[in-house]
Amino acid sequence: MKKISFVIIPLVLAYSTIVLFYYLYQRNLIFMPLKNNSTTPQQYGLTQYQDVKFKNPEGQVLDGWWIHHTDGKTHPVLLYCHGNAANLSLLSEVSKLFYDYGFDALLFDYRSFGDSEGSKFDLSEQALDEDAMTALNWLKSKHIDERRIIIWGHSLGSSVAAKLATQTHPAGLILEGAFPSVYAVSRSRTPWLFIMPFMIHDPFNTEKYVAERTCPLLDIHGEKDTIIPFKLGEQVYAAAAGPKQWLPIPNMNHLDFPSLAVQYQKPIMDWVQKCTSLPNRQPL
Repeated sequence: MKKISFVIIPLVLAYSTIVLFYYLYQRNLIFMPLKNNSTTPQQYGLTQYQDVKFKNPEGQVLDGWWIHHTDGKTHPVLLYCHGNAANLSLLSEVSKLFYDYGFDALLFDYRSFGDSEGSKFDLSEQALDEDAMTALNWLKSKHIDERRIIIWGHSLGSSVAAKLATQTHPAGLILEGAFPSVYAVSRSRTPWLFIMPFMIHDPFNTEKYVAERTCPLLDIHGEKDTIIPFKLGEQVYAAAAGPKQWLPIPNMNHLDFPSLAVQYQKPIMDWVQKCTSLPNRQPL
């Protein structure tokens, strides 16, 4: 019996230490703020952009790019919420893609990301939600009707975008590489780790948000996604209320969208056109 205890007790202590480490340091695993490098949309041939600044409720100055056409036409307006390890400089190519799609677009960095003020200790789900709302309010300050605005979120930003859509009335919501919740991702990646929902500081409960929103949803997911497995994306879509549309992309991994974007421009923009031209946001 003593020999068994000699083996089991250290294993239990080691396992408990791992669980405690996850509980205490989970935000370090979720949020990975990076500072901008020198890359801008100009490197991709896009000159129609403006560096803009706006303050969140804590008074921190957030950095953004306002990308707009000067052809005098009315374009759909995109608000883009990026993932947990992105920033504006890493979105330079994506910015050009959105412009080529026909969007006027606002891309921004959450607090502590890129050139936005703040530190990593300021980060939480609530903080990102506040920053996304701040960005949306900047668009509205330019007298842009919400009925022209499409919110697009990628990865962690998909949950931010989905929650924002429950608090506002955009023309539509696009999710790319969405996950049901942080808890669901944790169970998928480390099923051996005994984590309960109450132990998650920032739940990012995308399943709940897509069920509550009322605007049309376009849910995009790569069939080869190794970061957020395809089955988790299907789970988000199954939980979503209508109107909704599912767009699986063969051979796409989590960060592959830019290389495939031209192929999917038409189905995405056809959906956007329907959303922004529908009176009273009737079902698609």
